Amino acid sequence: MTPFVHIAMFGILFLSVYLFGKYPARTAAVAVVVIGWLFLPASQTAIYSIPGIPFHMKTNALCLAVLLGMAVKDPGVFQKFRFHWIDIPMACWCLAPFLSSVSNGLGPYDGAGAALPMAVDWGIPYLTGRLYFGTYDGLKELGLGMFIGALVIAPLALIEMVISPQFHIMLYGYYPHDFSQTKRGFGYRPSVFMKHGLELAIYNASAVVMGWVLFLRKSVQRVVPLLNIPLLPAVLGLSAILVISRSSGALMLCLLGLGLFQAAVMLRMKIPLLVLVILPLAYMNLRATGAWDGQNLIEASKKLTGNEERVGSLSFRLFNENLLVEKARLRPVFGWAGYQRSFVTDENGRFISVPDGMWILTLGKNGLFGLSALGASILLAPFLFFWKTPSRRLGDPLVAPATAFAICLCIFMADSLFNAFYNPFLMMAAGGLSSLLISPSAFSATGVDDAAPAAAPGLMPATRVI
Repeated sequence: MTPFVHIAMFGILFLSVYLFGKYPARTAAVAVVVIGWLFLPASQTAIYSIPGIPFHMKTNALCLAVLLGMAVKDPGVFQKFRFHWIDIPMACWCLAPFLSSVSNGLGPYDGAGAALPMAVDWGIPYLTGRLYFGTYDGLKELGLGMFIGALVIAPLALIEMVISPQFHIMLYGYYPHDFSQTKRGFGYRPSVFMKHGLELAIYNASAVVMGWVLFLRKSVQRVVPLLNIPLLPAVLGLSAILVISRSSGALMLCLLGLGLFQAAVMLRMKIPLLVLVILPLAYMNLRATGAWDGQNLIEASKKLTGNEERVGSLSFRLFNENLLVEKARLRPVFGWAGYQRSFVTDENGRFISVPDGMWILTLGKNGLFGLSALGASILLAPFLFFWKTPSRRLGDPLVAPATAFAICLCIFMADSLFNAFYNPFLMMAAGGLSSLLISPSAFSATGVDDAAPAAAPGLMPATRVI
């Protein structure tokens, strides 16, 4: 580990305060997330003993940096927040670790220690979205930030495809995952400063969805802001990087999201997008209850791909999921809490289960309560957005970035069925969509403008918080 780890982890805090002081708060929040998510060191190698503050992962540092910038340079924004029923899923998700610990006899102190990082990593980005991105224009700015960030690191990803993932090692002195997993065929799967190549791939998939929607619906005219490069070549280039980055799952989810978006816009029907919400929920429900063992999925994979390696990987994942589901059903409500208690062991105490998906990790750790909260915190806003938005408006230049984020949240949840990664942009988007959904004017007959609505009981102007 090099000194740059410490410089980056603490430097993002000072940088955030500077940016919030120099630029509009919404712009500063986007900039901090772009810089922090793309360039902070991955994993939890740097552990700092700061009483009561989780500060050992890039997600901790990034989210605390945003909160610090807001608290120092825009403290009045917190007074404008009003809790709404739409915030209940995120509140439950942040509370789930506490309830799991207490229900397992680990005590409230352990529960608080587990809940605090959850509140930092998930609650702060969601709150930031509620405060700053609750308008169509705000979500467009956030989407542009995500897209521009992907373009910035695209050259580094191309280099790593040839020389292998080296930038994290060169700058921070270590690789945050199993390096053997980077080799793919005759090249390498890039990860740049993320903990795994799959995490970068699903981020790029979301950025590609956003880029194509911005281009196709003319939400951005011709040139990428800030970078001042033509939009279409930028979208094509990023799409090509996603294709050659050797992450077929992220690519398929990207194509699925774009295809269903185009179908919904051309047919003026919401059904394709509502299906995108329902599919992950159906999978989790059927698997968690033991109603489906997944064998049909393996057979379908054999017919579609014919790739024995991928079919074997899927079979291995589903086999382990079945083991973990069986144990999770012994404590169905709040799960087994932390310390890998939800994992399956043999008679000698050795682990014989390998969990991959975020959903199965959540089911085992936090039970059906936590899994329901996770699913709702990610998918409730997209579902309500698709439901409330008139079909003819889903592709409007002003509305399209919000539609793209709703799609990205759905493909993120679908990816979480098989992987366990994170994306702060999407957590902010979930908060922004939630604010948009309870805006008095956002879904009115003429409400395609981005003007702040009049305040109502329990509501605040859309430019700040709903």
